[in-house]
Amino acid sequence: MSILVNRANIAFLINIFLVLFLKTDQEVESPVAYLAVLVFAEVLFLVKYIKDRRKSAIDIAFITFLFLGIRESAYKLGFTHPVLVPAPENVFYVFIEQKELMLAGVISSLVLLAWGVGLAVILGVFLGLFTGWIPRFREAVVPIANVISPIPPLVYTPYVVAVMPTFKIASIFVIFSAVFWPTFQTMIARVSGMDPKIIQSAKVMNVSTPKMLFQVILPYTLPDIIGGLPGTLRGAFLCLTGAELLGATSGLGYFVKKFSDYADYTNVIAGIVLMGIVVTIIDVLVKKLESSLIKWK
Repeated sequence: MSILVNRANIAFLINIFLVLFLKTDQEVESPVAYLAVLVFAEVLFLVKYIKDRRKSAIDIAFITFLFLGIRESAYKLGFTHPVLVPAPENVFYVFIEQKELMLAGVISSLVLLAWGVGLAVILGVFLGLFTGWIPRFREAVVPIANVISPIPPLVYTPYVVAVMPTFKIASIFVIFSAVFWPTFQTMIARVSGMDPKIIQSAKVMNVSTPKMLFQVILPYTLPDIIGGLPGTLRGAFLCLTGAELLGATSGLGYFVKKFSDYADYTNVIAGIVLMGIVVTIIDVLVKKLESSLIKWK
């Protein structure tokens, strides 16, 4: 199948036609932002397809453009509620109209996420390292961790927001709880389940305990910790936005909550789209970090 002539590119061109030439009596904002999104998606698809030559790239692009085309047609032909299901042009125009508020929300959320995740990973790795290495300590701590860790942080988020002195501290605590326990338990499992031959070989070479922990065991376990970060970060982001829905004055969750209170669903959907973009970028960056830092995996 030709790079230029395939169902994904045809669907892209149909979308451009619908945006520019399908007339409607409904309220539609400037299509500039939405057209930019369509073009960006098309360029991304072409680059991915030329690089990998996978048919799945065509399928993903086609499904995306098909969905957007149906949304566009349904709105302009009057088949959907104009408030509950706004036009794609209106949704993406929010990124121009509310760019300052959105940017401030992204920065606020990422700062809290960095604090919570950073503290949780550092403490989870090092406490898990020592706990996994010392059998008696492991036998005492693991049962307690198994009781606490299954409790979803979202359950106690309202209580934490009410009790903590500031919303920032409450959010960091919730994010910390979402990331610390999986990291801590994964680290314990990896250390305690490490191949005994590796430990014995290091002991034969008279490796001291600090070197054993930080030069043998830690490098052995880090690939699994960093490899699990994308999923852990999604859970942390979920907890953060849940907290922001309750008591924040900035952030992505606050953006959605603010406009949902006024039934401004165009801005609400734009906020949800922005969350998806932020999470996707974080996933990509973490995977790049893993491939560049953990070369001995």
